Amino acid sequence: MKLGFSMVTMLAALLSLTVPALADPQFTFDKNVYDFNIVIQGKPVEHSFTFRNTGNAPGTITRVASSCGCTVANISDKVIAPGKTGTIKTSFDSSDFTGPVTKEVFVYLGNQQKPAYILTMKGVVVEELVITPRQINLGSVKAGVRKDVTLNIENKGKKKITITSLKTELPQANIDCRKKVLKPGKKTSCTFSVKPRGDNRFINGYLTISTNSQGKSEKTIPIFGVLQK
Repeated sequence: MKLGFSMVTMLAALLSLTVPALADPQFTFDKNVYDFNIVIQGKPVEHSFTFRNTGNAPGTITRVASSCGCTVANISDKVIAPGKTGTIKTSFDSSDFTGPVTKEVFVYLGNQQKPAYILTMKGVVVEELVITPRQINLGSVKAGVRKDVTLNIENKGKKKITITSLKTELPQANIDCRKKVLKPGKKTSCTFSVKPRGDNRFINGYLTISTNSQGKSEKTIPIFGVLQK
């Protein structure tokens, strides 16, 4: 017995009505990429990713992770009912970065092993105060003989910067700068001097430069060298 096309179509429709549709959450983000453009090194970047559950079942966020410890993410609610909205607040610490930066936040649902959604923060981190060289390499030095190293400090920001302090824990070292106040685009040179003692096999320490910069107000320069035998 052959069934006509219309009868087959009707039976298929009836069968589809008897099979319940699978319930599934679906998060729709307003934007999953946030471009913060340019930020001064040291200033935090904060952004809230908003979304709506456009699915037909509650969605449970079990975990939110970031690509590094410099990025923190917090969720407004762990369970989002169908039709409801939620927010994932993110914060990026730019203190240790320069140049183009891309950071990701991974959103996990239920017992999934892979992230269901990936949110991205990107932009460029610029140094307001640039110090070169970035480390003081004294090389091989003699006990009792003074060694000088020149540091250059440049204000690449848009506001005047004042050097408020220059410190090192090395008792045999000293630092002196020609100028303590730098206008935008201006630079100065500093002389780091060390006169090693005979009991110093290695010279290790840090130079800390503090300023009134609105970004990263404190810069740390590693110091190292070896005493000649």
